[in-house]
Amino acid sequence: MATITFYPLGNADCSLIEFADERLMLIDYFKGKENDDEEDKRVKLPEELSAVLEDKGRDYFDVLAFTHRDSDHVLGAEEFFWLDHAEEYQGEDRIKIKEIWVPACYILEERLKDSARIIRQEARHRLIEGKGIRVFSQPNALDDWLKSKNIKPKERKHLITTAGNCVPGFTKENDQAEIFIHAPFSFQVDNEEIDQNKASLVFHITFFEGDTCSRAFFSADTTYDVWEKIVYKTKQKNRIERLIWDIFSISHHCSYKALSNEKGKDKTEPTDDVKYLFEQGQDDCYLISSSKKIPEEDTDLPPHKQAAAYYEDVARDKSGEFLVTMSTPTSDKPKPIVIVVDESGPGFEDDGKGSKLSPGGYTKRRELSRIGGATFA
Repeated sequence: MATITFYPLGNADCSLIEFADERLMLIDYFKGKENDDEEDKRVKLPEELSAVLEDKGRDYFDVLAFTHRDSDHVLGAEEFFWLDHAEEYQGEDRIKIKEIWVPACYILEERLKDSARIIRQEARHRLIEGKGIRVFSQPNALDDWLKSKNIKPKERKHLITTAGNCVPGFTKENDQAEIFIHAPFSFQVDNEEIDQNKASLVFHITFFEGDTCSRAFFSADTTYDVWEKIVYKTKQKNRIERLIWDIFSISHHCSYKALSNEKGKDKTEPTDDVKYLFEQGQDDCYLISSSKKIPEEDTDLPPHKQAAAYYEDVARDKSGEFLVTMSTPTSDKPKPIVIVVDESGPGFEDDGKGSKLSPGGYTKRRELSRIGGATFA
C-alpha cells in the first residue's frame, strides 16, 4: 500500500509519498507558517514532517524532488535539511536527504537568491561529487557546465534522466511503482532565457497493488503549452498509458494558464490537447489543488475560479473529487489530504478513523457544499 499526502500551505507546494516499499519521497518544500497566528491556517511543515519521521524511526527522506526553484517550492529548505556542501547547514537536528532531484535548469541558472540559491549550490555540489542527486534533461548547456568543472558528461550520465524515460530504481517487480518523466524537455533548457514554469519537472507515477494500477500526475507550475507538447509527444510515441491518471496534482495553484491562454468569463475552456489529458482521468479520480480557497470573484492571481470550474466539471463527470488543500475538510481547519492507494485503487483517508472513503462517499458528506469550497455539510 502507498499513501500520498498533500499539505495545506496556501499557494505553495509540498507532497509526501510513502511507497509500498516504505521509501519516503517529498515533492517540493515550503516551510509554512512560523508562529501561532490563529488567522494563519497553514501547517507548520517542519513539525508535520518531523512527526512522520519520528513515527518511522528515521532521520532522512529517500528522495526530495524540487520541481523548480520558485520560492513557493523551496522556501526554508536550507533551515530544515542537512546539506552536504557547507557546515553551516549541518547539525544533529537536521533531516538528511539520500537523493535530491532537480531539473537541469536549476543547476544552470545564475543570479539566484535565498533558499533557491542555497539549494542550487547543494545540487551542484552533489553533481560534481557524483552522488546523491538525479538531474532531469541533458541540454547542451549542462554538458558545457560539466566540462567547465573538468567533468566529462558521460561520467555523470547515470545521474541524468531525460523526458520519455522511467527513473532508475523504481520498478513494478521490486518496488511496486514506476516513475515516468514527461518533462522538462532539453530544448527548453537551452534557451537563453529559462522559463522556470516551462522547464520544471513533470512526472507520472504508476502504483502497482496486486492486479490494480493506480496512476498519479505531479506537475509543478506547468503551463498549457507544455501540456500540449507532453500530450503530442506521448501520443507520437504510442504511450497513452502514461497519460492515464487517477490522481492529478493540479498545476500552478489552480491557475487558468495551466489550461489555456484565455481565462474565460465563468469557466476556462482548455485547449484541445489539454482537454484530452483530462479526459484520461479514471472514474472515482481525485484532482488536488495546492492553493488557497477558491475565490467567488475574479482575481488576477491564482487560484482562479474559472479554472476551478473546469476541474469541478472533470471531477463531476468522473464521479470524482476536486479538493483544495486550504479548504479540506474546511477553510477554518484545513488538514493534510491523505490519499491511500491499495488494491481497491485510491481512496480518501477519513480523518480519525483511518478508513478509506470513495470519492462518491466523500461527496455525500457535503452535499450542500460547493466542490472544493470552504464549508462542509
